[in-house]
Amino acid sequence: MSQAFTKDGRRLPVTKLRVSDNLILSKKETQDKQITLEIGYGLKKLKNVEKPLRKQIEKSGFSFGVRQIEGVKLGKQEDGEKTLEAGQTLSAADILAVGDVVEIQGSTKGRGFAGAMKRHGFHGGPKTHGQSDRARAVGSIGAGTTPGRVWKGKRMPGRYGQETKTVAGLVVVYVDQAKQELWVSGPVPGFNTSTVRIIKTGVSKEIELNLDLLGLSKVESEVKAEGVQE
Repeated sequence: MSQAFTKDGRRLPVTKLRVSDNLILSKKETQDKQITLEIGYGLKKLKNVEKPLRKQIEKSGFSFGVRQIEGVKLGKQEDGEKTLEAGQTLSAADILAVGDVVEIQGSTKGRGFAGAMKRHGFHGGPKTHGQSDRARAVGSIGAGTTPGRVWKGKRMPGRYGQETKTVAGLVVVYVDQAKQELWVSGPVPGFNTSTVRIIKTGVSKEIELNLDLLGLSKVESEVKAEGVQE
């Protein structure tokens, strides 16, 4: 995580995500013209990929491997719409732009076996009246005779973390094509180097960073100049 500043002086907490190009390994079209793409993501040495997948990657024309593959349904393709074929790559700039509102899904950090204060945010017991070794204990977990058991779902110590979480309402604030980075406002579930899924919601907000303050205005001009030459 880092921080950035908008042109109107607001400070934004941002998370920088490294987005490598997604590889289109295959394309399937049903009789009713429903299109499904097989997407590979996460870079890996081709020699370390399992042989069946390696042959499929080589057939698509790529010289490097992927960590995982997943099917993506596109639905019916409209006339005049940009066609996607096997062998092409998709970058973050092809799909996302500054101001797009996205949802990001990932696995939270694994915390192992933790007590109730860390796991559920309990405040702990009183630190007075001679209590010296029960400050972080759960305390009472239910009545005695009735019901004579602990209710199901009682918050107690245990293993937590490493769960699938989705954070909604994050906004793309910057797309760095040179470094293949995507900056989003706010926190993202998971640890460093973990894989997350970015879902475009179709909603956009107006946001503009102060690139001069971040030292990115020169980088932006260089990228645009390269685009003109091409």
